[in-house]
Amino acid sequence: MIKRAGILVLVIGLISTATSFVAVPGASELVVGRVHRSYQPSDGKMFILVIGNDARSGNPLNSRSDAIHIVGINSETMRGGILNFPRDSWVPIPGYGTSKINEALYRGGPDLLARTLENLTGIRLDYWVMVGFEDFRRIIRGIGGVKMNLPTAVHDPTGSGARLQAGTQVLGEHQALAYLRTRHSFGGGDVTRTTNHGTFLKALLKKLRTQTDRNPATLLRWLSITQRYARYDISAEEMLRLGVTATKLKPKDVGNVTVPVSVGSVGAASVVFISPSAQSIYSRFRQSAEL
Repeated sequence: MIKRAGILVLVIGLISTATSFVAVPGASELVVGRVHRSYQPSDGKMFILVIGNDARSGNPLNSRSDAIHIVGINSETMRGGILNFPRDSWVPIPGYGTSKINEALYRGGPDLLARTLENLTGIRLDYWVMVGFEDFRRIIRGIGGVKMNLPTAVHDPTGSGARLQAGTQVLGEHQALAYLRTRHSFGGGDVTRTTNHGTFLKALLKKLRTQTDRNPATLLRWLSITQRYARYDISAEEMLRLGVTATKLKPKDVGNVTVPVSVGSVGAASVVFISPSAQSIYSRFRQSAEL
């Protein structure tokens, strides 16, 4: 639990960060935005769309999405969930017919991807967060890497370049990106890769939680690192709420679920079809923000 004095320090630090940061036009950024004009939490539930795009340089709003996740947080139970969507999921995109879900970001940016997922799941999203390759590496470097336990070795020299041994290790900036990009190393291909993204997010949360438990002011360091490469289209108060809430979540209380899919094709394109059984997952997640 963050003490009152810690909260005060965080408020001051966050306000100074938010008011002093000016985005450089054309610079690469981690971007944080609001899905709807006003934040209207429902019974203590919060849903955040997390997007990793495929931009090698910069962070254009109209790139394609490589990683797509809805993160749910229940602030009353302090439990949550990460719902993962393979990028080749064949879904209706408002105004563009049916296509791979990663096409939504290209056609209409984070707003269209958010609408696509809201229509698909019935979940009202509150925020979206998006990052490209470049600033992902910078942020991971800034926090000193992320510790993960890899159940099997990961070798993908002709794909993502991943060359990782099995076991517990700290993934640095290049290793982490290579691990998250690889799909050739797994029998489940992109579906397994998508689940690995959720596992990585939990490992990132564990590091944040561990460090802030030892020293609550550590959150200021994390905010300072991310703000170097970020544009916040939300208020300082909202950033504070998101940051403090994240430090209170225990990774073991956050489920990691990938929507059930079957592999198929549409014309010459290889796609995955989301199973009708996903509806029960959406319903449970929508009601509790937990998985």
